[in-house]
Order: sequence, then C-alpha cells, then structure tokens
Amino acid sequence: MDSIINSSPIIVISRKVDKDFPVKYVSNNVRQFGYTPEDFYSGEIKYADLIHPDDRKLVLKAFKYLNKQLAEYLREYRIITKFGETRYVEDRVHIKSYDNENVHIEGTILDITERKHHELIKQQKNSNNWKPLTEISLEDVLGLLVTNAEKVRSGLICAVMLLDKNKQYICRVVAPNLPLFFKEAMEGLEIGYGNCTCGTALYMGERVIVDSIEEHPYWARHREVALKAGIKASWAEPIVASTGEILGVFVMYFNVPFEPKKACFKYLKANADLAAIEIEHRIVNETFRESEHKFKTIFNNINDQIYVSELNGNLIDVNQVVIDSLGHTKDYILRSSPLDIVPSWYVQRASELLKVIERDRRAMYEAAAIRKDGSVIPLEINARMIDYNGKKTILSVARDITERKKAEKAKLLNESRLETLIKLNEMTAASLDEIAEFAKEEAVRLTESKLGYLAFMNADETVLNMHSWSKSAMGDCSVSDKHFTYPVKTTGLWGEAVRQRKAVITNDYTAPSSLKKGYPEGHVELTRHMNVPIFDGDHIVAVAGVGNKEEDYNESDVRQLTLLMQGMWKLVQRKQLIGALSKYSEELSKANTELRSVNMIKSEFLAENMKKDPESLHVYDMFDDETLHLLDDSQKEAISTLLRNSERLKRLIDTVLYSNLQQSGKIEYSFASVNIGGILSDALLNLILLIDEKELVLEKAIPTGLPVARGDKEKLTEMFIYLIHNAINFTPKGNSISVGVSEEDDYLHVTITDTGEGIDKELIPHLFNKMYQVEDSITRMYQGLESSLYICKDTVVAHQGNIWVESEIGQGSTVHVNIPKWSEMG
Repeated sequence: MDSIINSSPIIVISRKVDKDFPVKYVSNNVRQFGYTPEDFYSGEIKYADLIHPDDRKLVLKAFKYLNKQLAEYLREYRIITKFGETRYVEDRVHIKSYDNENVHIEGTILDITERKHHELIKQQKNSNNWKPLTEISLEDVLGLLVTNAEKVRSGLICAVMLLDKNKQYICRVVAPNLPLFFKEAMEGLEIGYGNCTCGTALYMGERVIVDSIEEHPYWARHREVALKAGIKASWAEPIVASTGEILGVFVMYFNVPFEPKKACFKYLKANADLAAIEIEHRIVNETFRESEHKFKTIFNNINDQIYVSELNGNLIDVNQVVIDSLGHTKDYILRSSPLDIVPSWYVQRASELLKVIERDRRAMYEAAAIRKDGSVIPLEINARMIDYNGKKTILSVARDITERKKAEKAKLLNESRLETLIKLNEMTAASLDEIAEFAKEEAVRLTESKLGYLAFMNADETVLNMHSWSKSAMGDCSVSDKHFTYPVKTTGLWGEAVRQRKAVITNDYTAPSSLKKGYPEGHVELTRHMNVPIFDGDHIVAVAGVGNKEEDYNESDVRQLTLLMQGMWKLVQRKQLIGALSKYSEELSKANTELRSVNMIKSEFLAENMKKDPESLHVYDMFDDETLHLLDDSQKEAISTLLRNSERLKRLIDTVLYSNLQQSGKIEYSFASVNIGGILSDALLNLILLIDEKELVLEKAIPTGLPVARGDKEKLTEMFIYLIHNAINFTPKGNSISVGVSEEDDYLHVTITDTGEGIDKELIPHLFNKMYQVEDSITRMYQGLESSLYICKDTVVAHQGNIWVESEIGQGSTVHVNIPKWSEMG
C-alpha cells in the first residue's frame, strides 16, 4: 500500500488539531514539494508553515472549526514549496478523534497548479498549436492571462507590468490590447508615489484604485497619454511572490470612470496571484537552470574526483577532475572496465565495500586509480547511495591523498631512521667493520634504494678506498675483476661528491653527462644515484652512496643519509679513541713494568752482595761500570717511554675532552681587548723550565706598543702554550726557537718557529684534523700523530682569525697565527 501511495500524486496526511497543526503522518511523496517526512516529524516544520501567507488565516480558521460545523470538506488554496514556489492544492479532509486530546484532521492533498494553468490557456489552445506549457514563453502565457481577464467586462483592457532587477522602474509591459504609444510610455516608468496608478502601487506595495484618471493627481504627468488611449480609470494590484518579493503589477484599465465593488477586488487579486504563480514558476525554472549550470561548473571544477556508478561498478558519469587526473577521455573512462582504472587489490574488495554501502547507505575507505601512464594515485573515497535519474547509484567523492601518504611515509621513515641511530649508538661492543656494514645496509633501506656502498678517503683526499657494496648490489654484480681503489681525479660521477665537497644527486643516471666515466660490463645498472661526503671538521673522511630508488632522490634523502653516516663516523671515532687510549695505556704499563724490572735487578744484586760482604760494595769489580751504565740506559729508556706516552696520552685526552665540550656547545668565549705581547710572555714563562732543560736558545721579536687585539685571554694563552710546546718538542737539544709579532692590516701576525726536522708537505693539510689517519684501512685508523693543533685551529676560527703551517724537511717549521685587532665596532 505504501508503495502505491508513494508512487501516486496524492499525498496522504494526518494533522493534529493543535497550534499550527503539527503533522503526525505524511506519505513519502510529500518530497514533490521539496520536504521530507522527517522535516515534519522532527517538529522543524508544521503544516501551517506550508500555507501561503495570504491564505493561511482562512485555512487555519476552517481547520479549527471543522468538527463543530461539518465532518469533512474540500478546499483549494495555495502552499509554498521548499523551493520557494507557490502551488495550488486541493485539500480533502475529515475529522477523526482518537480521544479528547487527540483530534486529527486526516485526508489527502493533490497539486492542482497545472490544472489552474490549463484553465488559463484552454481557450487559446488553437493559437498555440497545443504546445506544452513549458514551451510557451512567459510573455505568451501572461498574454493569455491578460486577454482571458479582459473577457469579464466590455471596455476592459488588462496589463502585466514587470519590475527590473533593481526594483526601480517598469521594464516590461505585457498588454496585447493596449495602444503601442501607451505601452511605450509605461515601459521605463520609474516607480514612486503619485507616478500613475502602477508606479504608486509598486512603490507602496499595495493595491491602488484610481476611479477617474481625469481628476486624480497620480496621473498629472501622464493624463494626456492615458486619455489619448481612451483610458478613464485604472486599478493596480502588486504581483507578490511567495517570498514577499514584489515582481510587478497587474493593472485593469477601463474606458469609463469606474469605482470597484468588493467582488472586483477579489478578481483583481486572483489575477495578480495567477501572474505571480506563473512568473515565480518561470523564475524557479530559470534559477534551476542557472543552478544546474553552476552545479555542472562546480562538478567539473571541484578539486576532488567525482564518480557516479551503478551498483555493479559501471560508471555513469565523472567530473573533469577525473579526466584530467587519469589522462583518459571521458568516453574511454565511462566505457572502461573497473580493472582498467583501478588496481586489482581494490577490485577484489569492491564487493565487500558495496555491501557496506548498501547496508549503511555510505562508506569511507581508501582506494586508488590508475593513470594512463600506469602510475597509481592513492585516493580517499567517501561514497554514498543516491537516486540518480530514478536509479539507485553510488556517488563517490575521491580525494587525492598522495601528499598525505608521502607525509605518513616520511613520518614512519623518520621514526625508522631514529631507531637506526639509536641502534647505531648502542653498537659500542661491535667491531669497526660491523659498524660500517650496519650503517651501509641501513642507508640503503632508509633511502628506499636498491643498492649502496661505503668508501673511505685516504689522508690527502686523493683516493677513495671502497670498503664494501651492499648485499643487494653484490648479488646483482657480475664484474669479475672488481676494483676497490678509485682515484678521485679520474673517477666519474662518484667522485663529484669529493670534488664539489657536497652531496650530488643524479636522478637520471642514464642521461648523457661529461662527468660520467662509465662502468665495466656486468656492473649493476644504475637509474638513479646519490652520494654524500662525510666530514670530520673540514676534512672528507668517507663517501656514502645509494642508488636505484624508485622515486627521485631529494634533499630529505641527503639529510638522512648524512645524519646516519655522521653517526657512524662519530662511533668510529669513539672506538678509535678508546683504542688509542688503550694502546698508550698499555705502553705506559709496559714501560713502567720494564723500569721496575731494571730497578729490581739492581736492588736484588746489591742486596745479595751486601749479605755476602758489605765491604764488597766498595769494590768496583763486583759491579763494573759497564753493567751500571747498561742499567742506567735501560732506566732512561723506560723513563723516556713513560714520559713520551704520558704526554701523548695527555694530549689525546685533551683533544677528546675538548671535542666533547665543543659538540655539547659548552665552550664559551669572553672577548675583550687583550695584549698579545703579554699573552705570549705568559705562555713562554709557563714553558721556561722546559726550554732551559733542552738548552734551547729563545729568540723573541715582540715589539712594545703593539695595538691591542680582540680576544679571549685565557683561550689565547692556552693556544700559544700548545704551539710553543710543540715547537720545543720538535726542536733538538741545544738548537733555537723563535717567537715574533708584527702588524698586518687589521691583524696582529704571530709566528712561532722551530729548528726541528720539518714536516712532509703531504701531511701539512691534515695537521689541523682531530687526528690524522696514517693508515687507509678502516681497521688501522688514527694510529699516531694525534694533534693539539685541532684545538688551536678551533680557537683561532672562534676569534675570526687564521692559522697555517709552513715547513720543509730539514729546515724546521713555522706556525702563523693572525688575530684581529681590537675594534670598537667589532
């Protein structure tokens, strides 16, 4: 029964006799007026809200007293649809009492608007060749209304006059029987009080009656034209939309002075209302067409992809964004099988999703679409069931979530990278090879690459020594004669990271490039490549590379690879520092043991002979000079070893402590004006005993009256003690050292010169590194030449100065330091 009712034009309704007559039941086909049953059941809308304001009072009064006068009745009146359109309905009702408090008005409602229009045009059907109402122009329909109204009385001419959009003047006059000159006089007429009958009615928004144009002041300016047209009286009724908007005016002109009766007012109002219905109907249709156009514009230009599909998955419609995103024509997309535009994994779960949509009427899930070029777009789908042209269909709004997926992926990757750094930091018990291997394989995984490698630099940054390739690369490589040494000068793109001293990304490795040197047959094919230099200070110590990522490498990959490899390098440094500390501690222990052994031999020998004959201690043949000299030399060597390794150990510890303080940001400088001559004198005084012990000649060239410098006195004093101490150590006993100061532009130039053996030129560029790598193997790094010059350079850089070394083998060495002069501006 419900299906039959809802399929018919007759609405079944039950209204409670209460304030505004709330609806207790209404059939689903009330949707023809734009409302849903839920609108009424929720109390949001009551039945009184539907009735046209001009009819509401009479209709509600009739409802209220219906049961007192008669049990049922039939009434025609107007309602306002949810679309804002006025419709005529026929309401057939009867009273039903359930109890004293529950009295209902039950019945049926039928839309009779079309019948009303049909009555208007019935008499003119032949002239319009039976055209449907919707195909007749507004002017023709209003013309029919006007001519039909004129038939009630001879000498009557009617007109419908429409307002412009700005409600300032009459823009259109529909009056088939008015003289042309009169119509032209009315078109363009500004609305205003006293400006003819029509202008005044439009201005005041109410009915205006002029029973004699010859005498009435409203026609003062247009009286002649009216009389020329034979018009002696005029009545005007505003044409008012259901929203209260004034659309125009319905005018009745008489050829004689004429005062209306009450029935005339009803007739005038009825014709104005019919005009309002037709005009509003056309406005609604026009608005609908405009809305449809706007909808299509929005539909095709909204950022999201929109799909309309049948329940079996076949597409009915898509918007322009789908076409642009997938790269196919609309015709191709609509004809395609789902397998052509969505991945197979989504097709497999489509039936399950359809069940959810049918059950819940909606669903949200993730899917994907395949572009014409084969790439896949990840999508977030918001789907719901809709009625589309009378069919059950699925509307799917798909949002491209590529960026969100990238962000989620980046977040997971960053979390994974953090876990890797934590694991790396915990590998204190691992070997150097295990640390390097772990870092290399993680570099491949975290950059989503297919291969990777790790190479270490030699001391002068001229040769890359390949430590190892990743397991995946070695598995794919079929080169029989694998090289592990790559001179930077002749190495292609791989060497660019060293030559340019920065990361190098090559996202199209197959593209021609003058920098490439090629690779041997059987080598792993490269499509993309990225390598980064690993620095220790300003010295490159290693190069890490990865390749064949599916997507382009970017700066994020550079940062992550650099961070990982720097973490590896710090761990390697820590391991080597611990190894160096252990090595020197062992040497100290060994030297101490040897010294104790020599002393024990001497003590035991003397003690044994004293037991035999105390007087024998004065006999030289019992402990000859050669034996004593041998014992003294052994003691001296052991003591020398102790001192040498103690000093190296102290310097190493100083460097380690300084490096840790530097990394934690705990080294602070306090700059002020300082006397460089005084600082050098303090440093020399600190070392004077060591100078005297080695019998060195000290040559000073520190003039008086030097300008002050900008510096931290304590840090500079420590630095010059380091530098002068190094000069003393390198200078043979009895030779000389010199310390001098001179002015050079904005700097004070300090020189510290020794007369030692000099330094090999190949070593000079690396003297200021934290430690110098003598061996090129990762398992034999940092053995010897630990240098306090690293601390000195860091101090000079903090003072915005310069430090460098000049030396030749056999000619000694000079350390140069430039410290800026004091400036009030600086």
